[in-house]
Amino acid sequence: MGLVVWWSTGPSVLAQTIVIPTLSVSETYDSNVFYTPKTLLSPGFKAEDFMTTVIPQINLAHAGPLVNGSFSVGANITKYMNNPSLDYTGINTAGQLDLKRWANSFSQRISALSVRGTYQFTPSLSGFGATTGGALGTGFGTTGISSPIDTGLITNRVSMHNMSGDITGGYDLSRNTALTASYNYTKLTFGNQSGGINNQLFDTDGHTTMTTLTTKVSPTDSVGTTATMSHFIQGGASGGGSGSFTTISGTANWAKLWTKQLSTSLAGGGIFTLPIESAVPGQSIKSSFAPTGTVTMTYSSFSEGLRGAGSAPGPFDNLPRVAGSLAPGGVIAPGAFTTSLSYNFSIFPSYALNAGPMKTHVVGVNASAGVTSKLTAQAGMNFSHGSTSTPASSFDTLGATAGASYLLGPVMVNLTYNWLYFSSSFAQTAQTQSEYAFSKKMIMLSLSYAFTSQSFFRMGGLGSLVSQESIEGTPAPSDVGTGSSPAGSGVIKKE
Repeated sequence: MGLVVWWSTGPSVLAQTIVIPTLSVSETYDSNVFYTPKTLLSPGFKAEDFMTTVIPQINLAHAGPLVNGSFSVGANITKYMNNPSLDYTGINTAGQLDLKRWANSFSQRISALSVRGTYQFTPSLSGFGATTGGALGTGFGTTGISSPIDTGLITNRVSMHNMSGDITGGYDLSRNTALTASYNYTKLTFGNQSGGINNQLFDTDGHTTMTTLTTKVSPTDSVGTTATMSHFIQGGASGGGSGSFTTISGTANWAKLWTKQLSTSLAGGGIFTLPIESAVPGQSIKSSFAPTGTVTMTYSSFSEGLRGAGSAPGPFDNLPRVAGSLAPGGVIAPGAFTTSLSYNFSIFPSYALNAGPMKTHVVGVNASAGVTSKLTAQAGMNFSHGSTSTPASSFDTLGATAGASYLLGPVMVNLTYNWLYFSSSFAQTAQTQSEYAFSKKMIMLSLSYAFTSQSFFRMGGLGSLVSQESIEGTPAPSDVGTGSSPAGSGVIKKE
């Protein structure tokens, strides 16, 4: 018996489905599994530990005449050598639906309509976003902030549920002007804390609406404006304290393609925090105004020219990335590379030690390069600085990662090293300050396998915009479309 499915993005194709089961087994050394200063641990707990993790995952993609979508669900089963009481089974899910072709049946001016969402249960989020490519453990180097945990604020080891969902739509007002609107919902819920630690944590619900008007003023330049309104509701997860706040921001935007390889985007403006009246001490907030901005720069050998030369998105390209999940791609062609630098300053909710608005600077840089046809190197770094005024507190976080991915036959081998430093200062009273700092390092070796695809972990297979043939000038893998078929088309066979 075998599974034979066909993927194509052409509008005349009947509904088809790709199902790819994957499995990863990893061994990890962690110098501080509790994410807390070792001096604060209760007797009997050992900060250093070795973990064995098994990640079974199902990846599904569906292409229909009107709707495309993809979905992944996996378990994160982890066993600890020194602290067996920490053994757990986590859950990662991610999904997305592209409804643009369905929407075009009502109006051809609709340029985008999509729904995306994630859910994660885990005791050990590290902040700074999810994995890059198909590599496990390379979580630093991005400033894509989709939930409060991406701001760099780190809490101690605690079970948590992290949920996000958004809907995005686009409408072409004219040939060169487009209107985009989105709504995003995030929810962060805390449970039991570990290591005898009991920090003040705050469950957080966030609602964000955003509207962007963009005009293409030249073949390489686009300008526009963005208006955003966010409302956050917070409650004490470990007793006491609650609150909510609202922010309104506006920015002017400029995106430019300098060459086929180099692109930049700038957004700058102001953010206004609405006042809050509360009878609870420390919960009242005065209105405030602050600048806000985002800067990104990307240089990549995956040029826009190659992207436009007959290639089409693969079935998993728009699937949200979740830390601890296996993602397609990860091994790129020899000589191919990409590097990016990002900076973001805005106001997000604080969820540890105190609730309320938090000013946050996040800087990230990451790079990946194809060393050989089977070996890819990755590196990344993040720095974050955040502060609150009611009560006064601040934190600094620095994370660095380095890793290599190697295709050993059908098996993806990842070796990664992560280092994290976190420090915070919290005003307990007008006269006293509480200092809190720790560092940790992790070394992970993982082996991963995709059961029904020979190119799940290879860029240009099922996971990228650029076909392997376009970059290398060599025949594409057997399950990638060639000739007039777009990249990501093909037949997957399981004998």
